[in-house]
Amino acid sequence: MKIKSKHFKKVLFVGPNFKKRKGGIASVLRLYSLYIEDFTFFPSAYLQNTFLNFLFLPFLCSVFTLRLLFAGKSIKIVHIHGASRGSFYRKYLFFWIAKTIFCKKVIYHIHGAEYHVFYANASQRERNKIKSMINSCDAVIALSKEWSQFFKKEFNPKQLFILNNIVENNEEKATREKNTIVQLLFLGRIGERKGTFDLLKAIASHRTYFMNKIKLIIGGDGEVEELKKAIQKYTLQDFVEYVGWVDGEKKEVLLAQSHILILPSYNEGLPISLLEGMSYKMPIIATNVGGIPQILENQKNGISIQPGNKEQLAEAIRFYVENPEKITEHGQASYQKVQAYFPSEIVKELERIYSKVL
Repeated sequence: MKIKSKHFKKVLFVGPNFKKRKGGIASVLRLYSLYIEDFTFFPSAYLQNTFLNFLFLPFLCSVFTLRLLFAGKSIKIVHIHGASRGSFYRKYLFFWIAKTIFCKKVIYHIHGAEYHVFYANASQRERNKIKSMINSCDAVIALSKEWSQFFKKEFNPKQLFILNNIVENNEEKATREKNTIVQLLFLGRIGERKGTFDLLKAIASHRTYFMNKIKLIIGGDGEVEELKKAIQKYTLQDFVEYVGWVDGEKKEVLLAQSHILILPSYNEGLPISLLEGMSYKMPIIATNVGGIPQILENQKNGISIQPGNKEQLAEAIRFYVENPEKITEHGQASYQKVQAYFPSEIVKELERIYSKVL
């Protein structure tokens, strides 16, 4: 059911085209569009291809300018969803147009899992731009307490809010069966940052023990060829299945049937995939980085590990193999914890933020 508020009519959401793009920001915007009655959106990036997006950027900025020009006073807030690197530079242009030319209230909603790395590696000129945007916006939204502390330490935002990512209630869709093989599910961009190859190495180093006990399903894009080579190299064809990028019904089936969601990342914001797994009553195995400690309580709704620690990763998987009753127990705890991230709660909090900014 869509939620109505007088404030939502005054907001223009800016972010990647959630109907064509992949990733966490697109997932958040898609759910906003489903649950907010008056959802007005403008795409800052239209295609999946980064180079083409930059080619189209001058055109999009021109259309955005016209959009605000003809909107007049009806749009009070421009709510920009962004991340680091290329995303920042695109969003900076939209911020500058909205703030400098049209004097709109601007909210910068920062999703980037590596924003701290992006800022640390930036040149002085780039740092000045980042500071200018964050400090000039009327509000900054962080995804967790940990990220909020980072923005307080490095910048001086006028207002700083913490807003959870949004996820649907999928309790009734969970159809997994208890069986002798524990099915692990990894969803995300395949690569070193997400710990994909650490996961393969952890399983490979204990392959004799895990034989006929586990199956790992990997869904995502990124370093696909490297993944396939690693599966061959470690002879994990009997353990690991790569299913490509998954969304829609295919993703629902995997979430409903798998037992544990696993994400051994090195950097994170607040991963949508973990929230989705929790909404399907799954325990999670994940690293204690970014906003993950906010949703993962060790030995309560999953197991928390150190990034890069492959032995801890293997032991966490072993724990659920040897204690299958904990899959149900921890999965139920996950579902209880994730309820604060359901649409009714998030949209209500979003409305409170708009009220304060206005």
